[in-house]
Formats: sequence, C-alpha cells, structure tokens
Amino acid sequence: MISVIIPIYNAGAYLERCLESVCGQTFRDLEILLVDDGSTDSSPQICRRYQAADSRVQVIRQENGGLIRARQTGVRAASGDFVGWTDSDDWLEADYFAQLAAAQAASGADFVAANHFHDIGGDSKVVRNHIPPGVYRWRELLPNLLYSGSFFSFGLQPHVYTKLIRRDIITRAELAIDPRIRAGEDAAAIYPSVLEAERIAVTSICGYHYVQRQGSMVKTENPEELQRFRLLYDHLAGAFAQKGVLEEMLPQLRQYEKYFLFSRHMKILDQQILLPYGGIPLHSRVVIYGAGVLGQKMQGYLSEGRRADVVLWIDKNYAAYQKAGLDVRPPEAVRDAKGRYDFVLIAHTEASAAGEMRNRLLDLEVPEEKIRWFSQRFIDR
Repeated sequence: MISVIIPIYNAGAYLERCLESVCGQTFRDLEILLVDDGSTDSSPQICRRYQAADSRVQVIRQENGGLIRARQTGVRAASGDFVGWTDSDDWLEADYFAQLAAAQAASGADFVAANHFHDIGGDSKVVRNHIPPGVYRWRELLPNLLYSGSFFSFGLQPHVYTKLIRRDIITRAELAIDPRIRAGEDAAAIYPSVLEAERIAVTSICGYHYVQRQGSMVKTENPEELQRFRLLYDHLAGAFAQKGVLEEMLPQLRQYEKYFLFSRHMKILDQQILLPYGGIPLHSRVVIYGAGVLGQKMQGYLSEGRRADVVLWIDKNYAAYQKAGLDVRPPEAVRDAKGRYDFVLIAHTEASAAGEMRNRLLDLEVPEEKIRWFSQRFIDR
C-alpha cells in the first residue's frame, strides 16, 4: 500500500482537481491522507466531501503550523509500505502511482525517483533528474547528488512529490526536520532519505504536474531568509557528517548555497550590482529575460532604490504572467527596445535553459556583449 500525503492550506480553488487525480489513480491500493493545516477557505468542506465518497480518504485537521508540521503529521499517520506526496494545487496523470509502484517492484528499491512537468499557463516543460535512469547504491549517487556539475542543475531533483520512499525512511527524515525551515523543505527530507536507502531507482517516469499558479507568481524577499538557509545548510551538513561524507559533499553544498541565496536573497551576494553576473554599473538600463521566481526576484531587487532602470521584462510565457498582473512582454519586444538598454539579463538558474535563451536573444539581434548570465568566476569560486 502507498500512503499519499497531501498537505492543504487554503487550496479550495484547486483542491478538487488535485483530489480527483489522486482518487482516480489506476493503482487503487492507496491510503490518501489529507492534512488540513488550519485552512479558512472551502478546503475543509471539500476534504470532508471526498472523505465521505471514498473510504481510502482520511482527513486530519490541525491548527496552522506550516508545511513541515503538516508533513510530520502526515508521516505519523501513514500506514502504507511506501509514502508518496502531492501538493494540493497540482495534479497527477492517471497511471502515475502505478508506474512508481511498478518501478519499485521491479527494482526492489527503497526510494524511487521520477521527473515532473512544470506547467505555466499553456506551456508544460519536463524537469528531469540529471542522473541517468538506473538502480544505485547511495554512495554511487554522491558525486552528483545535489549538483550535476552544470550551474545550476540538481543531480537528483529535491522535490518530494516525485518520489516514492519506504515509510520508515521518510518518517525518520521528516521528523528530524526543524519546523523553522521554511525554504528548501523538500531538500531537507529527500537527501537524508537517500543516505538511508539501500537501493535507489532513478526512473524516466513523468506523470506529476507542478502548476505555477497566478497566486504563487509574486515572490517577496524575507528578511529571515539567510537564517532560514543556515538552518537548512546545517541540517544537510549534519546528515552528510553522520554518514562520514561531509568533506566530499562540501563543494556541492557550496554550489547549492550560491544558487539558493541568489535565487532568494540577491543583495546578500552583492558588493556591486549583480556581482554574480560579472557586476553591472549602478543605474544601468536593463532588460530582464525570464519572469519565473528568479526573474521576479531580480525585478524587485533592481527596482528597489532604482539600482537599475528595468526598461523591459520579457518571457515566452508572458501571457500567464500578465494574468498575474506583471508587466511582462514577449521576447520579440526586445527588438523594439534596441538602443534603450545596456544589458539583457538572463533570469534562469540552469545553464542549458540559459543557453537556449542566449541563442534566442542572438536571433533577435541582441549584441552578444550585452547579454549577461552568471560569470564563470562566480560559478568556479
């Protein structure tokens, strides 16, 4: 049996689609645990309705305590042989858990890893692990576990919702997490779980749809971000130290730290403006290419105190971001901005995607010397 844990907080607008996709799985031997973390919208009523209609559904309601506490409640209540996860605003293809269960049965793995779809508006992109499919011992994964070697791509993606993990392993990992960790919660559970698994199956399965919602698109910096990352860093370092592999993993942890901090708290790394991009002069005129989490952080950071003049913001999924109230235009708009910008900043953390974006800019006649991404010095240091 698989226990599917779904933490829920004010997800009423999307919850029914999520629950329909879980209850409709072709793999029927599921225990579906809905952990309502103090929702104040229609979520409790929706949960009760599904509980009444499907005997596999259990509803656990608690006072709001955050994602970690909700997940910990879920693993304490789980009774399945394995645990899987779903976010309350995402959805699954009908055979997703059947594929995971089949991969586990074929490999005898304690830990099964899949890929996922990242859906923005009408666009859906596959996000893959950068470790080839196969069955591994945990030590075999260490050289590329957090960091694939290309900035920045995880070796094994940290998301809990693309994993099927033996219940005793994930329970120990979740209950060991400090609830004050409010960013990187998935990494805090997944990588320590890898270290406890005897066999890890990395698969090519892709049936989970992570949906970037309109309400999740406006990202804000939190002044406690650095402290929160330090909690996460210490948690991961402690797990590696316990296994005697901390020294081996430190270079990957440092790369993860650079990625995390730049994605979430840019000013921490800047003695100049955007030092990781090679540094640009104050009050430069810039175009930002990319409106995801990093692009939104960058736009807010540069606009604060007018560090730079953002003359244009572009993204191929501009229509979805416009619906969220963001002034994002199609990439072709950069042609009309010719002569009005000093730099075009590629707001993406993965080298492969950044390379595609660079080529698109060149096709749009942006001078190569004006295109900026992470400098090699920043990546190598």
